[in-house]
Amino acid sequence: MINRKCSKKIGQPKQRGLWENIVTDPGPALKTAMNEVVKDCSLSRDQIVDEMNRLSMVAGITCNGRSQKVTTAVLNKWCAPASKSYHIPLRLLPIFCRVVGNNLPLRVYSSFFQETHIISNEDLKKLKWAEVEIEARKNRKHASRLAQEVGL
Repeated sequence: MINRKCSKKIGQPKQRGLWENIVTDPGPALKTAMNEVVKDCSLSRDQIVDEMNRLSMVAGITCNGRSQKVTTAVLNKWCAPASKSYHIPLRLLPIFCRVVGNNLPLRVYSSFFQETHIISNEDLKKLKWAEVEIEARKNRKHASRLAQEVGL
């Protein structure tokens, strides 16, 4: 029952709406995003692979397969939409994004999960500012109401 989720009553499934978020295969979208950022990156594919292997070694992370290292051929398969059976291991995705200097693949992957978003540090600062500003405005309104109550 892929399109069903249980309601509060045990054993009685609830039919999902047509437009509700159903988890699908993130592979094609992730591959497209990876391919796009590789093309936009100032590094060559060989340089990307070298830097991924360096950072992976520092982090103690190995690639799947016999070589335990990322190769240019493997990177090409990870980025090729036609290569259905090769996908980047999730533990290497942040390293890939760091090397290419773009978190688009992480944002694309996270979009397949409900209410999950990846934002830049700059956007995080803006969000924190907005939260502080909203709280300040609430406090000003509350102070204004209290001032009116006491006759100021």
